[in-house]
Amino acid sequence: MKFRYKVLIINLILLSLSLGVIGYLMIRRNFDLAKDTQLKNAIVQNNLLQSSVEYAVLQLLNNSERSVETGLSDIGEQVASSLRTTDTSFSIRYGNDEAYFSGEQDSNIPEHLFDDLKSDGKNYVIVKEDGKHYIYVTSFSKVQKKNLYIISKSNISEAYNLLEEQVKYFRFALLGILLADSVVIYLLSTYLTRPLEQLNHISEEMAQGDYTVKADVNTADEIGLLAQKFNVMSQAVSEHIEELNDMIHRRDQFVADFTHEIKTPMTTIIGYADTMRSMELPREEELTALTYIFSEGKRLEKMSQKLFELIYLRQHDIEKSHIHVSDMANQIVKIISPAMAQKHLQIISDIEPAVIEGNQELLITVFVNLLDNARKASSPNQQILFQGRAGNQEHMDYYEFSVIDYGIGMSEEEVKNICNEFYMADKSRARKEGGAGIGMSLVAVILEHHEAKLTIQSTPGKGTHIQVRFYKIHTDKEEANLSEAI
Repeated sequence: MKFRYKVLIINLILLSLSLGVIGYLMIRRNFDLAKDTQLKNAIVQNNLLQSSVEYAVLQLLNNSERSVETGLSDIGEQVASSLRTTDTSFSIRYGNDEAYFSGEQDSNIPEHLFDDLKSDGKNYVIVKEDGKHYIYVTSFSKVQKKNLYIISKSNISEAYNLLEEQVKYFRFALLGILLADSVVIYLLSTYLTRPLEQLNHISEEMAQGDYTVKADVNTADEIGLLAQKFNVMSQAVSEHIEELNDMIHRRDQFVADFTHEIKTPMTTIIGYADTMRSMELPREEELTALTYIFSEGKRLEKMSQKLFELIYLRQHDIEKSHIHVSDMANQIVKIISPAMAQKHLQIISDIEPAVIEGNQELLITVFVNLLDNARKASSPNQQILFQGRAGNQEHMDYYEFSVIDYGIGMSEEEVKNICNEFYMADKSRARKEGGAGIGMSLVAVILEHHEAKLTIQSTPGKGTHIQVRFYKIHTDKEEANLSEAI
């Protein structure tokens, strides 16, 4: 069932209950007032009858020798002729005998009217006879040691007829009000739930794969707020889906690149091994084949080791400690110097003392990779600068390493993709140097763990300037204190 129909039904139920209770209370109140009025009139009428009868009986006793029993009939006729209403009749009972009836003899007088009746009080009862309502009022007085009862009977059907008319009118009025209100409530609920219908429609479109839809709801209520949150959620889901698609694409590309990269050395190894297995080669050619097998095997080993480190670092945190950048830089230079000397390159190290927080082994891997990439990009007899400086920007201390070469450089597109797995700006040169396009991906992951900022500036034909900035540092006096503590 739609929400608007639930709103309509609930409101109609509450409205009908409220109007029903209010109508019942008002009708009941009007009926009680009308009935009380009729009762008061009946009592007043009975008082008049009682006064008239008692006065006539008193005259009878004073001026006549007739007995009360024989004179009550005439007294009743005399009093009845003086009545100004036709809705009231009365009877007189003297002792246990019926002395007079103003109309036909009434056999329906309830006997309990005479129970516990006092001389200064009255008893009354309402009865229904032939579809009409009557009220009996009884009073009595003592006459010659006998009870003289005056029983009046008044027609009060008017009050009950008014009740029936009010109930009937209320039913028609209630039905009309409910019909009119049902139309109004339905229109209002439709208007108020229209944004929810729109959100429902949008959710269906999202379920079918369209995450670009937006809710066009500009109300300043909870539904408008819900629509805003829904749009935020839709945007987040859309971005997340794009990230997942991008991740899947990168995963597929990773597998394809890895398969391609591993295929080349495996083909070389299998080819030379098969040649050596199937025929005898001269010693010189045999050594050449073994050299190719060894070098390609080492390349596979190096690539698998970097892949393992890359996968491990993406899934685990790293341990950090205080690192003296001077000591770390010396180790890095010692590691990279043989390769630099082999290509006749000069590495110039200029490191300002400081202490940073990080994992020294991983950071050595970072800068060895960066310097090795600078080596591959440089021509013989060129210089490579390895610098470190402490600085302050926007009241925040930092330490920045720089690796600068004057080699072949890179284009903007190459700089943009350099940290992607298996990306190589110059594949032939990279393979010749033993690379597989994983080193910079590993560098990016390690620096991400250190919350460091990597910046690459490069110009084709002029060289590359790489900056790595760390923000958790200790300088000058802090370094001296840490050194003494260590």
